[in-house]
Amino acid sequence: MAEEQKKEERKFDGYTVEVVEKLPMKTGMFGSVHQVMCKVIDQNSRDRGRVIRRNITGRVKVGDILRFSDTSREDKPINVK
Repeated sequence: MAEEQKKEERKFDGYTVEVVEKLPMKTGMFGSVHQVMCKVIDQNSRDRGRVIRRNITGRVKVGDILRFSDTSREDKPINVK
């Protein structure tokens, strides 16, 4: 049992766990990139509770859990012309 818990902890080692809160817009040539607002939920992160803007490719919906290696960088908002 203790070994299984250690394996679970190792999976997220070096990554920050975030949950998708909003899907403001799509971008990219064919609309394949989603700009999402993610909230940091990782217990060990100094940025816990912070909401960060991210660009995601592929399917994503509100409530999805994502892993990122860096929380200090935030994507710029997309300006549609």
